[in-house]
Amino acid sequence: MEKNNNNNLDFLSKCYFCGETLGQSDLTILENKEKNNIFHITCQKCKASAIVYFSVNQSGIVSVGVATDLDKQEVKEKFLQPAVSADEVIDAHEFISSYQGNWKNFSK
Repeated sequence: MEKNNNNNLDFLSKCYFCGETLGQSDLTILENKEKNNIFHITCQKCKASAIVYFSVNQSGIVSVGVATDLDKQEVKEKFLQPAVSADEVIDAHEFISSYQGNWKNFSK
């Protein structure tokens, strides 16, 4: 990836796992806002993937990366799903709080 001082992506130019230089084809933009960005990255050399969030604020750039086994198409599909609503969180909390069954059987 060429150095570009305008988009603050220089720190995304190498694979977090093997150090291989990444190209633009290795990056998929999931969200691009003025100060917050989310990318999916797949290294062509080691095939490792990560979802990377970064934010620019008065303190500088804050970045968090999470390894994933999802490919870029799967991430796009999941990322475009509607966000979980506050009501859904409350419903889940109420269900979990009142669940009387065996949690081992619940996940089957």
